[in-house]
Amino acid sequence: MYRFLTRLSGLFIIALHFVFILTAIYDKCPNPYLIAIFSGIIALLAFFYIKKFSFRNSVYRKLDVILILFTGLGAVVTYAFNIEAGLGVVLSAGITGLASSLLPYLNRRSEILRELPVAMYCGAFAGMTSPLIANGYAFILAAGLFSGILLIFTKTTLQGFGGKLGTIAFGGVALVSLILYLIF
Repeated sequence: MYRFLTRLSGLFIIALHFVFILTAIYDKCPNPYLIAIFSGIIALLAFFYIKKFSFRNSVYRKLDVILILFTGLGAVVTYAFNIEAGLGVVLSAGITGLASSLLPYLNRRSEILRELPVAMYCGAFAGMTSPLIANGYAFILAAGLFSGILLIFTKTTLQGFGGKLGTIAFGGVALVSLILYLIF
């Protein structure tokens, strides 16, 4: 079951990337010839992306639930710094990332404290969502939790790729937006 969820979440991240790119191309460039050229480039990129994509078996532990919760916490803290303190999204995410990077120094032997900064920083990306998209803390918390779930299921994939945490956070925000769109 975990292997299936790992593959599914990894393929979701890849599909999300390419749908976003195709949507941006279609929105900015309605010329069908250019869309065909860019689609060919994206197909080649997808081929190499999948060749490099690794579905190694992961070991899921009880502490992964804590990592999911801290991803949600990172999202809420970043959103609060942005909205309540008016610091702006970049500074808010930076403060959250800096504060979380200091957590391992509390106990250097703690395995969970070594993994918390990545989870909180992933949540910080979800917390950077515009208030025009996010209609409150409940949305941000849900986006952070969904991002945490995606982070856990993709922890052995996309190794060495830049933008993994931002893509995962974008996936969490997109999932919550889709759920809300389907419900309402």
